[in-house]
Amino acid sequence: MNALKNGVELTGVSKVYGNTTAVRDVSLAVKEGEFLSVVGPSGCGKTTMLRMISGFAVPDSGDVRIGGESMKGVPVRERRVGIVFQNYALFPNMTAYENVAFGMKAQKWPKTKIESKATALLEMVGMGDRAEAYPRQLSGGQQQRIALARALGIEPRVLLLDEPLSALDAKVRNTLRFEIKRIQRDSGITTIYVTHDQEEALSISDRVALMRGGALEQVGTPAELYAAPASEFAADFIGVNNILRGVYEGGGRFTWNGRVFAVETARKPGPATMTVRPERLVPAGLDSKSPNVLEGHVVGKVFLGPLTRVALSVEGETLLMDLLSAAGESLSVGDPLKACFDGSDGHLL
Repeated sequence: MNALKNGVELTGVSKVYGNTTAVRDVSLAVKEGEFLSVVGPSGCGKTTMLRMISGFAVPDSGDVRIGGESMKGVPVRERRVGIVFQNYALFPNMTAYENVAFGMKAQKWPKTKIESKATALLEMVGMGDRAEAYPRQLSGGQQQRIALARALGIEPRVLLLDEPLSALDAKVRNTLRFEIKRIQRDSGITTIYVTHDQEEALSISDRVALMRGGALEQVGTPAELYAAPASEFAADFIGVNNILRGVYEGGGRFTWNGRVFAVETARKPGPATMTVRPERLVPAGLDSKSPNVLEGHVVGKVFLGPLTRVALSVEGETLLMDLLSAAGESLSVGDPLKACFDGSDGHLL
């Protein structure tokens, strides 16, 4: 089967507004049935890219293809793309059922097919018992479920979601993100999900595209972006990271502030940056023989439920270290603390 039968392909796509290049020469292929999240800081171009796929914006150069077909000159209504916005955009004078059925009616589906499809979609998103409710009678999370069902109602080739959970509180967001992934998996629809929340992107995506300044910074699986960031920007944006700037001497030796650490890398000698995730730092016992020891003192800590994040001052820089809460709570500001890490946990850029 052609992986792009209902996939999306961008080739050299750019978009300029006045003196601002919103999207810069982006090439990206999303396979049929894949869940791709586009993440990055505000103004990085992720929503503009989504608008060009949907047809609400026209590329100044390059091409967008859906199902292998160029979308040049193809209007929004003919692209068979389902769109879910941040603000839900439900019709206030229609019930949940009527909102879901709207697109099907516009396409003049048979009445019996509309009824069965709309009912099935409401059940799929867990809103079967609220079919007759109006948007004003529903919570934000419930409205977003209806918006998702409506987008799926027209049987789109591609589902586009633009910051769909950003207006919801944290608990509802956490629940809905997994519901969206379940629905996507069950339906098998190609999905592109725009969010500024990197935790959200990592938790539900098959792949993640990180954008910066209108261009793609890195594309890969969540594990790849987390464990092997391709740049200092990626290392800093995806998750929490300790960033140490120094020199790679070769032979597995990285020097930082006069300290030498053993690392595993295939890169060439020269100026380098080493990143170490907070959870990869562990307390170094008095008898520790690890060459990778960071010796400092506690300057702060934050309780995170099962973990306590400890701020450790080393050589005038603050590094973060995640400990089980019982161990973290026993520490006080000013306490001396040694941390160590394995050579495979220090990632060199």
